[in-house]
Amino acid sequence: MNLRRVRSPARHPAGARLLRLYPGPWRRRYGDEVLAYLEERRIGRRDRLDLVRGALDARLHHPSRVPAVAALAAGGLWTVAAAVVAAQPVPPDWPGYLLETLPLATLGVALAGLAMIGCWARGSDAAGRAGTLAIALATVGHVAWVIALVVAWSGAGYGAVTMAAQATGAAGAVLVGLVLLRAGDERIGSVLVVAPALMLFGWPVAWLGFGLGWTLVGMLLLARPESDEPLASGFA
Repeated sequence: MNLRRVRSPARHPAGARLLRLYPGPWRRRYGDEVLAYLEERRIGRRDRLDLVRGALDARLHHPSRVPAVAALAAGGLWTVAAAVVAAQPVPPDWPGYLLETLPLATLGVALAGLAMIGCWARGSDAAGRAGTLAIALATVGHVAWVIALVVAWSGAGYGAVTMAAQATGAAGAVLVGLVLLRAGDERIGSVLVVAPALMLFGWPVAWLGFGLGWTLVGMLLLARPESDEPLASGFA
């Protein structure tokens, strides 16, 4: 009787599938090391959460042109929207939006928020807890800003709520700029301190400055695409 040994498929250590969440270059550089680490110990729920957190951190720090493109697009959209408002013979009601510019402004805010996260990720290791608090406030503010503009676009409400959301997002971005200045990124940090602060005023001219500021940020990101190195064992 001819017997054949049936080989069981190779078993990966617990948590190995979560490594697929990491960028390809990260996996090629650190994958074997992390797999060996996982084989040596029995991981629990907290370790799995740390793996997911590490994947998010690696994605944020992975060099990418997405923040630069987002910044350039946001700058262009806000510049166009500001030019349309500034060309009106009679200024619109406070805080200054026109119905036809709301789609441009909404997309511009969303892209500016994405670019801002990319800017923060460049110096997040040096920024520390203050940087985490700044990006949290800025992100919440930009999400609220987008929601307020969508609500205004639908005709459900406009005015003080829109301006409050705009002020929160702008203030958060200014804090991110200050954090970047402290972390040593003077050029991008300086622009983020000045340009979002202009949005605290409902003036079309200020909006032009905001748009030009994000355009400049995009150009600076393209000139310096490098980012912080991701940590190989941030979950250890």
